[in-house]
Amino acid sequence: MLDMTDFDVGVGMFAGGSFMPELMNFNDPFNPDETALFSLPVLGDRPASVSGRRSRVGASSVGGDDVAALDQFPDDGSNRDNNNFTSSQPEAIPRPFSLPLVVIGLDFFLSHYVVRQSGPSSGFFNYVPTMMAQDDGGNDMLEGAILALGFSGLARTTSQADLLTRSMMMYTRTMERVNLALADPQAARRDSTIVSVLVLALYEFSRASIDGWKHHIEGATSLLNLRGRSQFSTSTGLHIFKDVFSHLLTLCLRSGSPMPSNLRMLRIEAANAMSVSDPYWVACSGMVELLDLYQHISPGGYSFFPNPTGAATTTSSSAVAAPSESSNSPSTTSGSSPASTTSTLSGPLKGANISIEHLERYLSQALEIDYRLESTFSKCPSEWQFTAKSNSSSNSYDATRLQPDVIHIYHDVWIADVWNGMRTCRILANHAISHLLLRGANTDSNWFFVNNYAERLHQATQTIVRLRDEMLASVPQLMGDATSPAQDLQLQLQQKQPQQQQQQHERSNTNPPGSAIGGYFACWVLLTVGCMHNLSHETRAWAATQLRRISCQAGLAQAEDFANFVQTSNLRPPLSG
Repeated sequence: MLDMTDFDVGVGMFAGGSFMPELMNFNDPFNPDETALFSLPVLGDRPASVSGRRSRVGASSVGGDDVAALDQFPDDGSNRDNNNFTSSQPEAIPRPFSLPLVVIGLDFFLSHYVVRQSGPSSGFFNYVPTMMAQDDGGNDMLEGAILALGFSGLARTTSQADLLTRSMMMYTRTMERVNLALADPQAARRDSTIVSVLVLALYEFSRASIDGWKHHIEGATSLLNLRGRSQFSTSTGLHIFKDVFSHLLTLCLRSGSPMPSNLRMLRIEAANAMSVSDPYWVACSGMVELLDLYQHISPGGYSFFPNPTGAATTTSSSAVAAPSESSNSPSTTSGSSPASTTSTLSGPLKGANISIEHLERYLSQALEIDYRLESTFSKCPSEWQFTAKSNSSSNSYDATRLQPDVIHIYHDVWIADVWNGMRTCRILANHAISHLLLRGANTDSNWFFVNNYAERLHQATQTIVRLRDEMLASVPQLMGDATSPAQDLQLQLQQKQPQQQQQQHERSNTNPPGSAIGGYFACWVLLTVGCMHNLSHETRAWAATQLRRISCQAGLAQAEDFANFVQTSNLRPPLSG
C-alpha cells in the first residue's frame, strides 16, 4: 500500500488554470489497442523525482486511511524487463513514469469530459481546470466527484474491476460531502457544489442508472434556483447554468415534462447575460415552447421507453419513462408508473374530442417553432456551420465504422450537440404536426383536403427523415471517428511532451478532447433515431452497434441499455398510441 501523502503531483499541474499533462511525463494509457497496459504493474515503484513531497491533488479528496484503496497496482515483477513493460504485443512498450492512481483518474476526466472553450463554442466543463486551481472550500468534494467518474471510465475501458470498486468508494465519500454542503446555505451556492452534482449525474449514467442520473439532474436544477440571479455575474456561473440547463432539457424532452416555472423566471434573468439571437438560446427556447405545446396535445406526458414488463427493459428505464414523485422534480405532472403513463397518453389522443379551432391553434404553434428553428440555424454565423464530407467507407457496409454516406464536421462536439438539440426539437414539432393533421382529418375530412394539408403532412414526414439523417451524420464526430481542424489543434497541444517522451507518444492513438462527453451526446442522438418506426434494418443495427462502442470505449454503461432498446425495436416515439 502506498501513502498518497508522500507525493506532490499536483504542484504546477494547474498552472494558469490549465491542466498540463506534459508535466507528468506518462504515456497515454487510453489507447484502445493497448488496453493491456492497465493489467500490468504500472505503478509499482515510488518515482524518485516526486518522493518526499506532499500531495495536493487526490490526497485531500480521499482523506484518511480510505485512500489505501487508491494504492498502486500490485507489483510481482512478473511482467518487468528492467525498465520496460512487456505485453502480448511483440514490441515492448516503454515503461511510463510511475504515477499515483488519482492523477490517472483525474487525467481521464480532464481529457475525456472537458471540452475547452474556443471560437463560437462555450465548451463543456471548460471551467473545471480553473476551479481545481482555486480553493473555494469545495475542492475536496469536486475532486472526489471527478475521481469517481474518472475511475468508473477507466474501470470500464480497461476491464479493471478493482477500479470500479474504488470508483464506488469515491462516489460514496463524495455524496457525504455533498450532503454536508447542501446543509450549509453558503456552501450550497458555491460553483464547486453544483458542478460536483453535475459530475455525479454523469457518473450515474456511466453505471447505467437512469434513476440516479435523473435524481442528480433534478438536484442540480434545485441548486440553480438557490443560486439565483447572482450566478450570471460571472462567466463561470453563466457557463455552469448553460450546462445544467441543457441536461434539464434533455430530461424533460425524454419524458414530455414541461420546464418548471421557477426555471422559466431564471431564464429571463439569464437572457440579460447572453444574446437571445445565439443559436443555443434559440434552440433552448424552442424546446421550452414545444414542451408546453405537448402538454396540451398529450397532457399525460410521453415515454420513449417501452413498458418495463417487456423483455428488453431494465429497472433503469422507469426514471425516464415517468415523472418523479419527488417534490424537487422538474415535472409538474403527478408521478405514475411507465404503464400508466402509456395509458394516459393513449386516452387523450384517441378518446377525447378536440375542436378544429383548438387544433388549428396547436398546429400553428408547432409550425411556428419549426420555422423559427429552421430559419435561425440556416442563417447562423459561418463559425456555427458544419462541413459535409463524403464518407468513402460507406460503399462497403461495416456496422462498426462510419455508416452514413455523408458525415458532418462541426467546430467541436458542443456545437454539434446544440445542432442536434435543435433537430430533436424540430423532429418532435413535425411529429406533432403530423399527429394534429391526421387527427383533424379524422374529425373533418373536408377541412383537411380544402386546406391542402395532405401536402403539409408529406412535408412533415420528409423533414423528419432529413433531420434524422443529419443527426446520424454527426455521430462519427461525436464518437471521435472524425475531427475538425479546431479539435486537431487542441489535440496537438495536448500531446506536446518533452523530447525524451516523443517516441512513446507517437505510438499512442489518443482520442480527441471530450471524447467521452461526445459519446454521451451521441447516446441521446441514437436513442432519438432509434425510436423511429421507419428505420431500415441496417441503420437500426448500426445505431445499436455505435451505442455498444460508446459503452466500451467511453465507459458509459447506459449506452448498452440504450442499444438493447434500439435493437429490439421496443422504443416508441411520442404521440404513438
